[in-house]
Amino acid sequence: MATNYSANQYEKAFSPKYLQNWSPAKPTKQSISSHEGYTQIIANDRGHLLPSVPRSKANPWGSFMGTWQMPLKVPPARVTLTSRTVAGAASLTKWIQKNPDLLKASNGLRPEILGKSFIESILCNLC
Repeated sequence: MATNYSANQYEKAFSPKYLQNWSPAKPTKQSISSHEGYTQIIANDRGHLLPSVPRSKANPWGSFMGTWQMPLKVPPARVTLTSRTVAGAASLTKWIQKNPDLLKASNGLRPEILGKSFIESILCNLC
């Protein structure tokens, strides 16, 4: 059985009156809901991968890239080319595509390039 001890000097600061939270509390569940699905075991008791688990031929640790292998400046994950010149948009996309190892790594960059450059959007509007 669990025991609940009161910490009066701390509980007062978190009361609804002091937090100015006058809305009623969310209703809580009577019991914890069960999980759906199942857990698939991929290692044995000694921590070795089972034969049915696919392994990388190139590297036993997968395509993880450590801090020392990463470039000094990591490009942003989401880039908007809107209101950029053609040269600026080209240099930005070139910077993102410059390091293919970073793009292929399991913990690497998944860039999302949005929009068009300023000149391209003007030319499209004229057409």
